[in-house]
Amino acid sequence: MKRNIVLVLLTLVGYGLTAQVQVKKIKGIVTDGLSPLSNVNISIKDSDQGVKTDKTGRYEIYADEGQVLVYSYVGKQDMEIMIQDVTRFLNVEMFDKIEELDEVTVTKRSKKSQVELFKEYQENKSLIKTGFGILDREKTGYSMRILDGDDLSSAGQDFIDGLQAWIPGAQVFRPNAFRPGGGSLLGNVGRPTDLTIPIVYLPRATRSAKPVPAVYEVDGVLFTDAPVFLSSNNIERIAVIESIAGIARYGSLAAGGVVIINTKTGNYSKKEKGTNKPFDQAKLRNNFWDESQLGNMNIAEPSYMVELKNTKNKEETEEWFETQQKVYANSPYFYLDVLSHFNSSKEYKNLADEAITVLESRFANDPRVLKALAYQLDAAGAYERANEIYKQVFILRPHYAQSYLDLSNSYRNAGNLEYAATLYARYNYLVKESFFEDSESFSTVLDNSFNNLITQHGNLIGEGRTAVKVKDGEEFKGTRVVFEWNNSEAEFDLQFVNPENQYYTWNHTLRENSERIMEEKKQGFSCQEYLIYKPIGGTWRINAQYLGNKSLTPTYLKATVYHNFNTAAQQKEIHVFKLSAKNNYQSLFSIDGSNSMKEQ
Repeated sequence: MKRNIVLVLLTLVGYGLTAQVQVKKIKGIVTDGLSPLSNVNISIKDSDQGVKTDKTGRYEIYADEGQVLVYSYVGKQDMEIMIQDVTRFLNVEMFDKIEELDEVTVTKRSKKSQVELFKEYQENKSLIKTGFGILDREKTGYSMRILDGDDLSSAGQDFIDGLQAWIPGAQVFRPNAFRPGGGSLLGNVGRPTDLTIPIVYLPRATRSAKPVPAVYEVDGVLFTDAPVFLSSNNIERIAVIESIAGIARYGSLAAGGVVIINTKTGNYSKKEKGTNKPFDQAKLRNNFWDESQLGNMNIAEPSYMVELKNTKNKEETEEWFETQQKVYANSPYFYLDVLSHFNSSKEYKNLADEAITVLESRFANDPRVLKALAYQLDAAGAYERANEIYKQVFILRPHYAQSYLDLSNSYRNAGNLEYAATLYARYNYLVKESFFEDSESFSTVLDNSFNNLITQHGNLIGEGRTAVKVKDGEEFKGTRVVFEWNNSEAEFDLQFVNPENQYYTWNHTLRENSERIMEEKKQGFSCQEYLIYKPIGGTWRINAQYLGNKSLTPTYLKATVYHNFNTAAQQKEIHVFKLSAKNNYQSLFSIDGSNSMKEQ
């Protein structure tokens, strides 16, 4: 799609890109997940300023917005956290740095980027491609064997025989349906397996009292069964990792070691078979969702909400609200909780308005609270009032990219299409003039939103002096899901379970995705989108596991689902979820083929 749209570029009076930098006192507790850590070094990156935690793990440090705190401790992974406008408390959990040096000498070397390693792959036989990026045997810090495919013996039943010949001490067990005891032996392994598939025990596993067979990663796809469908002639390179440090990222499934295989026909830009659509990432591993993993979403419901739901009539509810406000006057989360309940019935409109007024005025300088409020107003369809809140956030955060997306979407919801288009144009202009850095993660969401505005309402947007070009690209049609969260420190996992019950997990954690989180803070955005191509062919389920936000406050997650995106039949639903119960999966909602979103 390629069109030129002419817009009026309105002057946004009072909106600037400069923010007053103030020195902030940051305090918190550092733990290992169970106990506090004393003598943790906390320093401001690229400076000589720093402090240490006391014997209770507590610390205080002064820093400016935009500066980065570095947490370091012997035996733990270093952590870096950028200070933002609202940062006051940072309770940090540090994780073990696993290093197993098995006859490997490690020397200091410069770290190359993934792009550089990708370019070297064909010539550098020490490199192996994995689902977690390209690994360099010379720099991993743990033992790894790598064999070029041309050196793999093609003699034998399959490539497993060549693998066994290459790894001294490896044992291969080839059960079959006719061998007595074969089924019981496999039952001890605890994996449903084809009895004709060989099982490989790597040397390290054979020294265990209860050996676990190896798993296989083939071009980024994880298999528990040996992929004997592969021809030895199609294998480009094989790596074997037995070290604890090397297998840690694969989890307990890889306790027996991992055999990584790069094929000659492997394609990292994998497409769905027979189409040009992106590969469903839920199929990247042969894992299946178990409903028993879900926790109870109401486990952390405050006692006052239980009392509120037990009130019998409007008069009793009003009396209860008046009494509780004296107790929770300084808690924005109390007002957000009761607002979600009051919004469920028109009978409580006066109470909802009172809660909104308190949040608007009493917490006017906290963009996290204001965004959570705006999310709830969006979900309730109160778009004009939500628009006033987003304006307030924009004034507090004119240097945040998310402010432009939020306010433009809000103008669109409120029916002011010209203002919405102008803000998109304004942001793109600021990127072009280098006031903002271009972020691919954020620009994808913004571009899809802007292109959709033009697709749906281009004929209603007036003409003016500024020409805005819709970006080229194949126009997506299907279900689009956009997630936004109010607290940039929030860590969580989003899980997408496809109709075949296979799942893909997006990790939004410092441990697994620190570069992405740093990018979000530098550019000032907190959103992620997912596209489900047609036909859906069943029900998709979306779950979330909340891991905290380094403080004792909840995080609010907004999900906007666009059905029949970019078509005349497009419809939208907005739901808001309060994340507070940590470390258990919560079922958020499901999407079925009838374009229906069902909140769980």
